Amino acid sequence: MLKSFILPIICNKYNISCVLFKKDFKIVEFTDNLKDFLSASDELAINKDVRDSFWEFVGLEEKLEELYKNKKNYLHIPMLFKKDIFYDINIETFITKDNEKLFIAMFTRQSSHSLSYSKMIQNINQENLKYEYEKENIQNNQIYFNLINQKLICFHIDIKGIITDVNKACISFFGLNENNMIGEHFSKFFFSRELKISSTEVSNILRAVSLEGIDIFFHADVIPVKLDKNKSENIIICQDITHLKKIESELEYAVNHDSLTGLPNRLMLTKKIEELILKNKELKKPFALCFVDLNKFKNVNDEYGHHVGDMLLKHIGEVLSNVIREEDIIARIGGDEFVILFEEYESEEYLDKTLKRIEKISKKTPLLYNENLTIPLSFSLGVSIYPKDAEDMETLLNIADEKMYKNKGIRI
Repeated sequence: MLKSFILPIICNKYNISCVLFKKDFKIVEFTDNLKDFLSASDELAINKDVRDSFWEFVGLEEKLEELYKNKKNYLHIPMLFKKDIFYDINIETFITKDNEKLFIAMFTRQSSHSLSYSKMIQNINQENLKYEYEKENIQNNQIYFNLINQKLICFHIDIKGIITDVNKACISFFGLNENNMIGEHFSKFFFSRELKISSTEVSNILRAVSLEGIDIFFHADVIPVKLDKNKSENIIICQDITHLKKIESELEYAVNHDSLTGLPNRLMLTKKIEELILKNKELKKPFALCFVDLNKFKNVNDEYGHHVGDMLLKHIGEVLSNVIREEDIIARIGGDEFVILFEEYESEEYLDKTLKRIEKISKKTPLLYNENLTIPLSFSLGVSIYPKDAEDMETLLNIADEKMYKNKGIRI
């Protein structure tokens, strides 16, 4: 496995670290550079539980089980932070030559440009603030506090989370003055990733709304400061990582959407179906799935080329999106196959009318590729209804798929 030459060379070239582990989380193999993510006191070892060394895998048991059962193609965990490194983790499965199924987790570091701010803060912490653990001179504390880069938002909090001091960058960011902030709990101004902070604990990731009303994300460094024998505070230094959060958002969008049409993909569709089944389990509230397959799509690709085929798929996505309601979801799950999820299923009569409307509008909206080429649309449809046809996602999708292919045989 990893002892071969190829994978270690690739990992080193592209600055990737990886670990192989079994279904029971026991480590099978790992690259040497994975140790960069461990504390000095920790050790990696074969047959050790990977969760003992990497907290990132704790809580992922259910998702990894889905991955193992091929319900997911991969698992992506973006924008993690550890030992001054921003990194992503991608987890996939593979079959060994001995026919054993294993997980492979790949740790990919972010670019050095993205980390420059973090390294600067680390230098400030080490060079300018390390003496704070030993000194008791409050005046010197203030001097060093003011030496911190003016562009970094910094503030002091006591052990109860009350703000005791703020720098110019902080009050400028909020458009306030010192009196508006000092004496208030820091959670009045800073939030965790999504929710307001409810304790005195400082999250690694904070969010605040700027004077312009823009959401800004920060990575918070917390530096303990001893003021006297009986009194201590924390200095909070906030590094703007909004650009990283934007990347995270873009990555999440890319994972859940089809790159060609911009529609939700199979992964997002299955997530939504699973959520609906869980939500409707007790009341058995119905919803419907409709497989939509374009007839003779291969002929278009063969005769006119894949570019025309791609344009046709994008056109179909737009046509179907204009037919369904806002609360319904249209997803492209691969090739020329689309699935419509009717979350608010009213009646079979309503569903029949909608399907007839899809067929009718498809005939009226061919793809007008250019002056000399018009490609007509013709669909084959297949429907399944929860809980009438099945109560699990896989069976519902299979039933709709089978009905669609049966109708396709009749049409063609």
